[in-house]
Amino acid sequence: MCKVYAFILLLAVFVVAESHGYKGKRKGGKGGKGSHHYFNVSENALFTWEQAEGYLECEEFLDVPDFDQATKEKLADNFDERGYFRKQPKPRPLEKCCSDWECAPSLNSTSPGCGFQTRTLYRGNWVTTHLDLTGKDAFSQAIRRIHKYRRGEANSLKEYLGKARPVMRKWYLDANYNITSATMSFYIPSPYQRDPPASLDKDVKVEQWGEVDTYIRAWGGSRDVAGYWPQSGQEFEYLSTALSKVDIKWYPYVRMTGSYVGRKELLLLSKDITVTPITGKNPDHKFENE
Repeated sequence: MCKVYAFILLLAVFVVAESHGYKGKRKGGKGGKGSHHYFNVSENALFTWEQAEGYLECEEFLDVPDFDQATKEKLADNFDERGYFRKQPKPRPLEKCCSDWECAPSLNSTSPGCGFQTRTLYRGNWVTTHLDLTGKDAFSQAIRRIHKYRRGEANSLKEYLGKARPVMRKWYLDANYNITSATMSFYIPSPYQRDPPASLDKDVKVEQWGEVDTYIRAWGGSRDVAGYWPQSGQEFEYLSTALSKVDIKWYPYVRMTGSYVGRKELLLLSKDITVTPITGKNPDHKFENE
């Protein structure tokens, strides 16, 4: 038992330290170019865990480890208002994330149960590329492709588009719930949202997502911690358990993760998202990487 609590303590110290490295950006307006800064992690102390996560956590997902007093004091920020120990740092509240960046339009509504937030993601245009699940640098390669589009190097207007949140990763599962493919998507900032430029990279697609209801758990730690991952992570098990408790059905073959500055989210969908390809402005071109 001591070894278990020692491991929990070590994990908590690691994710707290890692979380202090989140970078933000605010200069030149929402979504515009600007210098980076580290957002003030201590601002999260102004919010309760329920306010930060966006929902009341289910008690059965929480724990009260038998720490000694010195350890409790060291990890005071990881104890919530009900006295439960949290193994991850407190996530940044969504409204704070979207005060620094433009966010994809959505509407939060009251959830009928504990352990998740209900949010309607409105119809909008996104830029998407595939994730090579066999490669070591899948994320960095995908980000580079999308950044070339938004910076103007690989869009038909040759203009800098800015940047919005969240960064979405969509994971497709087979009948045995094994991941078969994945994509990464960025929301196209509002000045270009109505009529986005075409992509000059055949591996980057501009597409419209239909409106969909989503069910969300917030995550304040590193995406590299095992609990966050979509195939075997415990957080998705918690999310599905919380939905089942209130008889909410979800589409079982897609899982999504979203990233903000200081906040990550895990999403299940009420249905698969309807995706419509968008040609974009100035479509008469050849792909630069053909």
